[in-house]
Amino acid sequence: MVELKDSIEIRTSVNLLYEWLLDLDKHFVEWHPNHKVFEFVSKGKEIGDKIYFEEEVNGVLYAIKGEIIDLAKTKDSFNVAFKTSAGLGHIYFMGKETYSGCVFTHVEQFGLSTPIIGNVINFLLFKVLARKKANWNLILTDMREDNKRLKELLEKQ
Repeated sequence: MVELKDSIEIRTSVNLLYEWLLDLDKHFVEWHPNHKVFEFVSKGKEIGDKIYFEEEVNGVLYAIKGEIIDLAKTKDSFNVAFKTSAGLGHIYFMGKETYSGCVFTHVEQFGLSTPIIGNVINFLLFKVLARKKANWNLILTDMREDNKRLKELLEKQ
């Protein structure tokens, strides 16, 4: 399994950031120029509801179908998570309150974590079948750009 992670401090409240993420259908395209569309396919915003989004990074289109797998909110933190329809990709958005705002963490995981069979399937997927889309440096760079842009957007409000 491959895990990519990036965090950024944002001068905003955990509540505002959480609500902003729950409205990704309204904010996804403004978040970054690479973002093309985000839909709550099943029209709900609860665990089990279906999502669809498109993002183009360096000419590679990522069209992702998935579902919401976690929506957890406390007074000073949150977790929002999606998994792809095939179950091979997971996206996590986490927020944690700090003295001056909050830390936003974006994590993306790809592949299977099962010891032996996972290694074989991950090799076939990422080195043979989907080499162009499995460009981890490109994806991590895009995640970092997303985080910087999110900081700019939310600190303007």
